[in-house]
Amino acid sequence: MSYSNHTFYYEKIAIDYRIYSSYSHDNSRTILLLHGFLASGSCFHRMIPELRRRYQVVTLDFPPFGNSQKSAEIAFSYEDYTSLAASLLDHLQIEKIDIGGHSMGGQIAMRLAYSYPDRINKLYLFAPSSYMLPTDAFSSLIASASIFPAIMQLAFEASSVVGFLRHLVADPEKVTLRMVVAYSIPFMAKELFPSLAHFIRSRGGDLPNDSLQQIKAQTIIFWGNEDPLLPPSIGYRLLAELPHATLHILPDAGHLLPEETPETIVSYIQ
Repeated sequence: MSYSNHTFYYEKIAIDYRIYSSYSHDNSRTILLLHGFLASGSCFHRMIPELRRRYQVVTLDFPPFGNSQKSAEIAFSYEDYTSLAASLLDHLQIEKIDIGGHSMGGQIAMRLAYSYPDRINKLYLFAPSSYMLPTDAFSSLIASASIFPAIMQLAFEASSVVGFLRHLVADPEKVTLRMVVAYSIPFMAKELFPSLAHFIRSRGGDLPNDSLQQIKAQTIIFWGNEDPLLPPSIGYRLLAELPHATLHILPDAGHLLPEETPETIVSYIQ
């Protein structure tokens, strides 16, 4: 899959992003794809080839994930991720865009639509994180302990990436070697776990109801009917909150929709 790899700096942190040119030379439309927690832009690899028939596709790696810089010195909250994504659009001189977001990336997509309503054409949300409260004081205190990053590292090593992925999909046979490698690479960086501890302390909560109700963009929500992480009931709640939303419950699908049902999702993206 041909693409161009780039880096830009946000708050002095190197952000990795990729541009996949459209197969159509006459097509000026762009879609930005935002990944979830512990993932990277590579999670959309099965969607991108078909999307390129309609769009220039842009992916990025939110720090400290993927190939973006990892730093325990800087706290990245949801507000920072939203500002980062908007800064990337400025960097690329893109005025209006469609956005697709998975899990945590779906929350950032909604925040972009809320904060920059004139820049977002359509929202495509794949089991977006919703209605989560900010990190409570007790959890924040635990995450501040100097030993917490080492405990997280031991926990991740004990559970294994393969087991983690197999838990999140409806059909474990859909967990491929490519997925395992892509999700494993970030855990090889020793700086990841101090960065994760900082993120847990500072991420903030999801958009409240009154903010969701002000999102103007046309929104299509996708949810796996066997999602073990975020139940489909959240999708129905979002459907009631977002003024211009439709919801598609996908049969025999879990949480990793871009990996599990890419053809179905892409068929709705116009």
